[in-house]
Amino acid sequence: MTDPDISPMTFRTTAALAAFAAAFASPAAAQITHQHVASLASANGKGEIVAFDKLSGRFFMTNPDTDSLDVFTYANGALTLRTPIALAGQPTSVDVHDGLVAVAIIGMTRQSPGKVFFFDAETGQASGNFVMVGALPDMLTFTPDGSKVVVANEGEADEFTGLTNPEGSVSIVDVATRTVTTAGFAPWNGQKNVLKAAGVRLQSLNGISLAQDVEPEYLAINAAGDTAYVTLQENNSLAIVDLATATVLDIVSCGEKDHSAIGNEFDASNADGIHGNFQNWSVKGLFMPDGICTFSVGGVEYLATGNEGDSRAAIAGFGDEMRGSQVLSSMWHDIETASPNTSLYTAAELNDVAALGRLKMAMSPYDRWRGDVDGDGDVDQLYSFGGRSVSIWDTAGNLVFDSGDTIERAMMTHGLWKEGRSDDKGPEPEAVVFGDVGGVPYLFVALERTNAICVFDVSNPSNATLADVIDIPGESATSAFRPEGLEFLGASESPLGVDTLAMTSESGGILSLFSLSCNSCAAGSSYGAGCKSLELTSSVPTVTGSLDLLLENAEGNFAIFVFGETAVDPGHSLAGVGAPGCYVHTSGNLKCYTQLITAGAASFSMPMLLTPSLIGCEVTVQAAAYTPHNAIGLATSNGILARVGL
Repeated sequence: MTDPDISPMTFRTTAALAAFAAAFASPAAAQITHQHVASLASANGKGEIVAFDKLSGRFFMTNPDTDSLDVFTYANGALTLRTPIALAGQPTSVDVHDGLVAVAIIGMTRQSPGKVFFFDAETGQASGNFVMVGALPDMLTFTPDGSKVVVANEGEADEFTGLTNPEGSVSIVDVATRTVTTAGFAPWNGQKNVLKAAGVRLQSLNGISLAQDVEPEYLAINAAGDTAYVTLQENNSLAIVDLATATVLDIVSCGEKDHSAIGNEFDASNADGIHGNFQNWSVKGLFMPDGICTFSVGGVEYLATGNEGDSRAAIAGFGDEMRGSQVLSSMWHDIETASPNTSLYTAAELNDVAALGRLKMAMSPYDRWRGDVDGDGDVDQLYSFGGRSVSIWDTAGNLVFDSGDTIERAMMTHGLWKEGRSDDKGPEPEAVVFGDVGGVPYLFVALERTNAICVFDVSNPSNATLADVIDIPGESATSAFRPEGLEFLGASESPLGVDTLAMTSESGGILSLFSLSCNSCAAGSSYGAGCKSLELTSSVPTVTGSLDLLLENAEGNFAIFVFGETAVDPGHSLAGVGAPGCYVHTSGNLKCYTQLITAGAASFSMPMLLTPSLIGCEVTVQAAAYTPHNAIGLATSNGILARVGL
């Protein structure tokens, strides 16, 4: 459309419009905020995973030192410890669904079959029979409908000899019948070489099979409840499991992170005397995800992982890490002088503790084989442990987004940097959960080594942005170190009555609760207030191709609709330019349109096509019109925030 000229009858002077536009120069961006509410330690200062039951109002935290579930309740701003639930072994994971608690327990040894026990959340009493599952059940979760409990059985080799090595597997428990089916990896044993070539990190030490090598660490269930996505951390891969048939459908390599690329800088040394010495190196990071969750944005389902990284250095015969200086001294590094020479590193870099000399490299037989780019028997490409990041994947395991160096740089910015971890795996992103706060989708990522939570806005999953950082011990004034378990509670289920993040700290055994809110985040919402009775309403939150706007109680001949990317709330006052009580409520950096006012109202429709590139994008809008009641003849409306895809 052609914008009609703005006549003197629309605004008393063109200076009024200029003042309105100039006020967009310093908008106050909408953002998520958090507040520490309560923290309480277990009796022995130990704890790992947390789950909350809405029906009983109880938090359950695994306590591996006392073989129990610690029980907490919240009321009136404080947490209280209740009578713990005694267990028949060491717990590794807990989940709750509609008053039923499921707990994974290690067997007689870590290589023995494990068990899953069930308890009534209200009474703490056993609820039906326990079931046997695979070796070292490391994590479990209910399907969304509560009909099944799905268990990741790590099947780790024994530390002392490395010779007793059970198979990794996924157990699927029918809650009603207490029967168990197992999704095993043995059918994939014959595909070992094919998968290795595709980037799945597999070994042949002690003649182990693929099924013995894979170690399911964590899993998440899709919204339909028919598929599990399983992290195989030491194998740098994801497994996709069909729950109805108990079948491993696919094993997908997570690939490698190129630390020589801009945006993937990292601090490779704890001995260079420089905190946060971010540089590009010709090192590739193995993502090696630990925690995983599923979430949906714009009707599309995604996976998110915390890329912690892990080695098998503690298992006899499986040692797979070596510092940069050891790579050179062990002659694994490409030192040839004749062509072809594909080495990416100088001897000086690998020997220098201020460069790559301290960095722990992945040096298993697989890593040496994969790093031998030219096939001459020595290592050309070096790999490090972990991605130091959070990643978003599609449900086929294709990378959609990685946070690059954002997390490490955020630790520096917020004074949470741990220089001693630079040569290892950095902050070690581990647990990751999804939550919707004020209509905005967020990922919450626990950083084990820096005792913090990074919060990412995933409105656009291919371009997630860091929105907040929580310093757990600093803000709780406790010794809540090494966050291990996270649970997001929506306002309707949280005992706080607001969106809540519950977290447990492995060191200290502390349960902490943080309330969450979002300043002008609610997509499809009105915010702020209009002046001179000017009111803007819209079609949100049901945007289905266009954002339909209606301005009422307007005076004059024309109204102006101003679109921006950012909500300004509280608004920027126009009192200084002669319009007291009127405010700017949008950044206004996109487009302005003018429309005729008829009988005190003006309408406008903005196309908002549901294309993949626009899904998750936000737009804010505010209207203005003539008024005879202030010095510059300008009245402003409230603001509207909409998001494509809602």
